[in-house]
Amino acid sequence: MTQRQDFFERFSAVSDQQFRGNALPFALGTALFATAIGIVVLGHDSHHAKATRAHLLRAAEKTIAWVSNSEAPASAPAASQDTPPRAAPEIVFGNGVLNTPQTTFANVTVTRGDTLMKLLVDAGAGADESSDAIAALKTIYDPRRMQLGQEITLTFSQTRGTRTLAAVALDPSPERSVSVIRGENGFDAKEITHPLAPVVIRAGGTIDSSLFQSAQAAGIPVAVLNDAIRLFSYDVDFQREVQPGDTYEIYFERMVDDSGKAVRNGRILYASMTLSGHAVRYYRYRPSDDQDADYFSPEGQSVRKALLRTPIDGAKLTSGFGMRQHPILGYSAMHKGVDFGAPYGTPIMAAGDGSVEMAGWNGAYGKYVRIRHNGTYATAYAHMSAIASLHPGQHVHQGQVIGFVGATGRATGPHLHYEVLINHAQVNPLSVRLPTGRKLEGKELLRFKREIGDLDQKVAAAPLNSEITTGRN
Repeated sequence: MTQRQDFFERFSAVSDQQFRGNALPFALGTALFATAIGIVVLGHDSHHAKATRAHLLRAAEKTIAWVSNSEAPASAPAASQDTPPRAAPEIVFGNGVLNTPQTTFANVTVTRGDTLMKLLVDAGAGADESSDAIAALKTIYDPRRMQLGQEITLTFSQTRGTRTLAAVALDPSPERSVSVIRGENGFDAKEITHPLAPVVIRAGGTIDSSLFQSAQAAGIPVAVLNDAIRLFSYDVDFQREVQPGDTYEIYFERMVDDSGKAVRNGRILYASMTLSGHAVRYYRYRPSDDQDADYFSPEGQSVRKALLRTPIDGAKLTSGFGMRQHPILGYSAMHKGVDFGAPYGTPIMAAGDGSVEMAGWNGAYGKYVRIRHNGTYATAYAHMSAIASLHPGQHVHQGQVIGFVGATGRATGPHLHYEVLINHAQVNPLSVRLPTGRKLEGKELLRFKREIGDLDQKVAAAPLNSEITTGRN
């Protein structure tokens, strides 16, 4: 057996024992490999090559001896971002130094039009290795599902001027991490799940100007707040009934990771508003004969109605339904809707489930959307600054954002012109009687009463937060 063959036998044995056990640092393993490659490349018999090979062999012998005599722990602790990597030793031979590989990291963010291939190549990865990494990742995750703003961590290894892609990692969701790591036979995919646990938050306070502004200032997550506003919008006229000094309370779930950090918002279990001394309360409840939960009043009446009273929050009623002096035309004319003044860009919600009849420019109405809810009811929304991605025939859900406040068409300033149509004729949106949802009765009502009694006790026992932190809870 030649000296070179003997080295490779010993190199293979040590690498199997140490590197695969994760006791040998990555940088040292790469250094051993680079030493072995150097011996192969310098395998011809020139005088200079023989001398250099002798230096390489002595360096390799010392390195193998160092590895073999090192104690390998039974299990190495998991690496973390707070723990710096162990420094790799330098292998000295002759008059020079064999440089160990350098590991560098790059964080990239998904923007509009990006693909994973584009992100990798733009960050400096080769096209072939990027394709291999993506093919491995596809076994556990579809890169086409990347979201705008998604952060991806890339790891590169550089040896003797050659830079290679070593790993790609991202978190598609708070409870899931995926990665691909370069191994001996290409890239290997790995998936890790992070268990989440629900905690319940009781938050509330006093309204100063609007529910949205007061609750947002208290730190209630916007997604939870939007759900609460949609819930209250069934019965509460935000333009006329909400006054400074009124109070609100929201009891909702928050999902936290194993460190206690809040990573996702859950369901609203209970919500209430006290308006000029009158309490409006809603409980989340799933009837025994229904697959879906809904919200009910303490009397067991579903709060869901065919249409929301107001499809916008935080706006001011600037013009009612009926005859008025037209602000632009200058003469009296029938105003067949109501106007809500609001800042440019304020979201506008669909008042109810239905299908889009029209979405586009409509003369004096400007940018306009009309939704057909059933054979009787339709609603219309005008003067928008922009329309969401809608097209005729598309189904929309109650509370879905369909556009944004503007002043297009014949308008003097930013506002929403809102119409309710019954059998194709406009009626006053603020006074029309709307059909109600389900009313619980009999055994179902008794079951509901028992459940909300337990929930009332939990709410009363929970501390009321007037300011919510965004981190640990």
